Amino acid sequence: MKTAAKAQPWWTHAVIYEIYPRSFQDSNGDGIGDLNGVTQRLDYLKELGVDAIWLTPFFPSPNADFGYDVSDYTAVAREYGTMADWDRLTREARKRGIRVMVDLVLNHSSDQHPWFKEARSSRNNPKRDWYVWHDPAPNGGPPTNWESIFGGSTWEYDKPTGQYYYHVFLKEQPDLNWASPGLQKAMHDVARFWLRHGASGFRLDATPYLFEDTNWPQDPDVKSGASVGLKPYNSNLPATRAALRGLRKVVDSFHGDRVLLGENAISSIADLRRVYGAKGDEINLPMDFLYKDVASLNASTFKARIDEAELKLDGFPPVFHFSNHDTPRQWSRFGDGLHNDQIARITSAMTLTLRGTALMYYGEEIGMPDLAPEELRDIPLGAKRKVADNRDPERSPMQWSAGKVAGFTSGDPWLPVGRSAAKVNVANAQADQGSLYHWYARLLQLRKTNAALRDGAYVPLESGNDQVVAYARRDTGGKGVLVLLNMSNQAQTLAIEGFKPGGVLAPGAVLMSSLPGAAADLRHPVLEPFGVRLVAFKGG
Repeated sequence: MKTAAKAQPWWTHAVIYEIYPRSFQDSNGDGIGDLNGVTQRLDYLKELGVDAIWLTPFFPSPNADFGYDVSDYTAVAREYGTMADWDRLTREARKRGIRVMVDLVLNHSSDQHPWFKEARSSRNNPKRDWYVWHDPAPNGGPPTNWESIFGGSTWEYDKPTGQYYYHVFLKEQPDLNWASPGLQKAMHDVARFWLRHGASGFRLDATPYLFEDTNWPQDPDVKSGASVGLKPYNSNLPATRAALRGLRKVVDSFHGDRVLLGENAISSIADLRRVYGAKGDEINLPMDFLYKDVASLNASTFKARIDEAELKLDGFPPVFHFSNHDTPRQWSRFGDGLHNDQIARITSAMTLTLRGTALMYYGEEIGMPDLAPEELRDIPLGAKRKVADNRDPERSPMQWSAGKVAGFTSGDPWLPVGRSAAKVNVANAQADQGSLYHWYARLLQLRKTNAALRDGAYVPLESGNDQVVAYARRDTGGKGVLVLLNMSNQAQTLAIEGFKPGGVLAPGAVLMSSLPGAAADLRHPVLEPFGVRLVAFKGG
């Protein structure tokens, strides 16, 4: 008698939907989205078809970096609700088959966190080594010339104790010292707290920066480029691997296939492979920034990024995504101003038909654009907001309807609602069967129900055309789905290499197409401008 094969963990083929709670749904009219607002929209998320949601930080915070400066790791900020609201959210999500993930800020806390207040109170305080301190240089200045990711020195002088503390981000975000056993235990306890409160796992923030070279070398190449903070002396040091393995053990000790989704900085596919751990015992799902950071709609570049992620990670699930709370929305980023919806069908089909895990960003499914520069002038500064942020364009309120504030709030929204909401909103999209929303919903349903797309192998193909990406997914029985993506504004003829259709195509072979009624001609296929074709096959 054969033993049934063990089912793969849910996260190996999941679609995880990122929510910036501040901008998703306001339930109490204060203009700020909250946890009850997310709960209010769970039926929408179930109908769309996502498997899990990842919530960006909702912890108490002075908001120097809008939640990524945490002042209490085991509580809910007042503007987002209460722990009872969190427990209700996870309970209601579970009823709908949706898992909830917490954004865990590992590298730093707020300077208002009680841990840091204790640490800076005295050089002899027991929590002093929970942060990174250093004596001044001989001239009294910073210990090194290192530059912060957000500009300026990575060192801030603390006059009462006569030392500098280290911060790779804002000075209000002092780095935690992961070399301290006490700090590691405290962060493991934070993870346990949220896992006991129903979290299905964590998205880990800024994992490359957990350790620094304690020889404190000077930087010979200060301000060398956009990744000013990513240096050999402050990122991806060997000790990071052990720290992540320790956190993974904590998560693995809980039942239910809990998961770690990691923000990591990489420059090669070999770097990405290392983040999984030599034995697959570190981060379950490291985000593939090589794919995300492709700057334009270029078929050859995307094919190279996809092939390496699918074929050079030793079978571990890749993590494909484009948009997030720090990155311009893909509708705006790849759009040419005329064919944005058509291009969005390409990027969504590509991300959602690949083997592995896919991330979506709220509003992506309706073609929600970034705020335009002129809209940013309307930002309500003052009591609720002191400064504008260059990431505001991609963090604007979710556009639920064509109403005055797009159904997001009954009050004054913390960021302006995009003017596009008059046309681009969930209500309009759901009413139009030809909308981008229904395209996404069909893709998500197909991903769940088609065996090849759900669990099948990735088959690399060559389209014979440098404007078209071609690949296939094939199940163990030889059935599969051919994926064709035309990334140009011209019709393209293909000559697919490495694929033999075998003449076995059913009448309903075209599973999805950007051109209604498209034929399933796999021998001499022609794709319309910005065309997408998903074709089922029985051999090849």
